[in-house]
Amino acid sequence: MVPRIFYFLQFFTIFTVTFASTEEVTALLKWKATFRNQNNSLLASWTLSTDACRGWYGVICFNDRINRLNITNAGVIGTLHDFPFSSLPFIEYVDLSMNQLSGIIPLAIGNLTNLVYLDLSSNQFSGKIPPQIGSLSKVKTLFIFDNHLNGFIPIDIGNLTELETLQLYSNQLFGPIPSELGNLKNLNDLKLSRNKLTGSIPITLGNLTELKILYLHSNQLSGLIPSELGNLKNLNDLELSHNNLTGSIPITLGDLTELKILYLHSNQLSGLIPSELGNLKNLIFLDLCNSQLTSSIPITLGDLTELKILYLYSNQLSGPIPRELGNLKNLNDLDLQENQLTGPIPASFGNLRKLQFLYLRANKLSGSIPKELAYMDNLVELILSENQFSGHLPEHLCQGGKLENFTVASNKLTGPIPRNLSNCSSFKWVRFNNNSFTGNLS
Repeated sequence: MVPRIFYFLQFFTIFTVTFASTEEVTALLKWKATFRNQNNSLLASWTLSTDACRGWYGVICFNDRINRLNITNAGVIGTLHDFPFSSLPFIEYVDLSMNQLSGIIPLAIGNLTNLVYLDLSSNQFSGKIPPQIGSLSKVKTLFIFDNHLNGFIPIDIGNLTELETLQLYSNQLFGPIPSELGNLKNLNDLKLSRNKLTGSIPITLGNLTELKILYLHSNQLSGLIPSELGNLKNLNDLELSHNNLTGSIPITLGDLTELKILYLHSNQLSGLIPSELGNLKNLIFLDLCNSQLTSSIPITLGDLTELKILYLYSNQLSGPIPRELGNLKNLNDLDLQENQLTGPIPASFGNLRKLQFLYLRANKLSGSIPKELAYMDNLVELILSENQFSGHLPEHLCQGGKLENFTVASNKLTGPIPRNLSNCSSFKWVRFNNNSFTGNLS
């Protein structure tokens, strides 16, 4: 009697698994039947005569149940209206990115409760992000970027405490950033850029101490940069540019010693550039341009010896250019134009042997142009116009053979144009007008 019962249970288990697998197959074929391109060659294997677990494109099974569905960039044209959200109870991985899926994201997406990875990016989804997405309690990666989604970011996303990556950028989302996102203590990548988000940056984002990337740029955010962002000690990349942020740059950003990229440009920031930014020894890109920053350039920026790009242009900075900037021997691009800087160009700039672009236009700089600039033999563009430089042009500025654009227009320079410049074959664009030069550039 016992063996018969055991045999019956074993048969029942096999029958149940087979039945459930058939349900999954039937449900996916029903969804495929709604595609507007039925001749999709990549999905030609999706038929009843083919074993879904062993022969279907993009399908991987575990214990004969569909576990992964990856049809990224498969040319699918359709919607999720008939996607079998309720018929795939064991699925953990769904990648539908880079197709032509449109319409809304159905509320039934909340039924995929075993999901660990979901990628709906680079499609044409519209409407709102359904709050039911907050039911995906196991999800670690959530990509819904590059669509046409609108409405608020659901506060329910704050329930996804296993989440490590959240990317919602390049949509049309509006309203505030939910403070509930501060609950996502495992998050290391948060990208909400290129939307229409408004309001202030929640101070609760300072709780995301595992965060390595924070992109909030290209929105309509306002208010202050929270000093609490200084708690994000693992941050590598902080981009808050192209918003309406006001107030000063928090000195606590100087605590982000792992930071490699800091973009705060194109806001309405005011006050000083904190000297504490000189603590960011790993920084490679620093862009603070297009704001209302005042006072002098901190000499501590000369400690950022890994820096490749330093943009401080279009502010209200005054005082001299610190000679300490000559320590930035990895610098490729230095742009200080459109400020109120005074004094000479530091002779220490001759140490910037990797520099390709130097823009000092539209300041109040004076004195002679230092001969040490000739040491910058990788220079491609040297823009010194609209200042108060005087004296003669130095010899050998073109000796590196790479200088293409050179302008000293609208200064107080005198004397002959050096023969070295007259014979510079690399020149593409030169402006010497509104000075008192003698001779010609032939």
